[in-house]
Amino acid sequence: MGGTFTAYISCKNFVFRLDKANICVRKDVLIMKNENKLLTRDYISIGIFSLIYFVIAFVIGGIAQMTPATFPFMPMIVALFAGSVFMLYTAKIPKRGSLAILGILAGILLFVTGMFWMMSVFFIIFGFVADFICQSGNFKSFRKNLLAYCVFALSPMGAYIPMAIMPAQFDEFMRRKGDVSSFEGIINAIRINWWVIPLMILGTIICAIIGGFIGKKLLKKHFEKVGII
Repeated sequence: MGGTFTAYISCKNFVFRLDKANICVRKDVLIMKNENKLLTRDYISIGIFSLIYFVIAFVIGGIAQMTPATFPFMPMIVALFAGSVFMLYTAKIPKRGSLAILGILAGILLFVTGMFWMMSVFFIIFGFVADFICQSGNFKSFRKNLLAYCVFALSPMGAYIPMAIMPAQFDEFMRRKGDVSSFEGIINAIRINWWVIPLMILGTIICAIIGGFIGKKLLKKHFEKVGII
C-alpha cells in the first residue's frame, strides 16, 4: 500500500492523469502552449518582417535626419510610417519572443552601422517590454498591441536623450563621426533646452497612435480574421 498508483486515460479532447492528487490536464492547453513557441517558419517570418521594418525605419529616418530642420522630428516620422508594419508583425507572428527578437536585431544593426550605443540599448529593452505587453493580451488586444508599439516607437529617442543627459560623450561621438558641423546648432539647442525631450517623447507617442490606427484601418480584414479586437 506504500506505492504510488498512476493511470493515464486518453480520449479525443482530454488527457486524464489519475494519482493521489487526481489531476486533470486538458489536451487543448498543451496544444496552446506548443502553439506559443516560435517555429522555423516563425523565424523566417521574423526575418522578413524585420527587414521590411528596418527598410522603412532606416530610409524614412535617414531622410528625416538629413537636414537640421527635420532632425528633431525623426522619431515621430518613423513612428507614423512604421505603424502598419508593426501591427501586421504582431498579427502575423503572435508569439512570445517575436518582438524581443525584433528589438535585438535592430539593436545589433544600429550598433554595427555606428549609431550611438544608447539607441541600440533602447531598441533591445523596449523590444522586451513591447513583447511583454503584447503577451499580456495574447497578441489579440489591439489596445495592448498599440501600447506596445508606442513603447517600441520610443526606441529612436536613444539618439536624442544623450544630448541632454551626457552631452560631452555625445559630442565626442559626433566629432569622431565627423557629423557635428551641420547639426551643431540643433544639438546644442536640445542640450540647453532639455524640455524639448519630453515634447519629442509626447509627439512620438501621438504619431505612434496615429500610425497604429492607420495600420488597423488598412489591415481591418486581416485583424478580424485573426481575432484582434
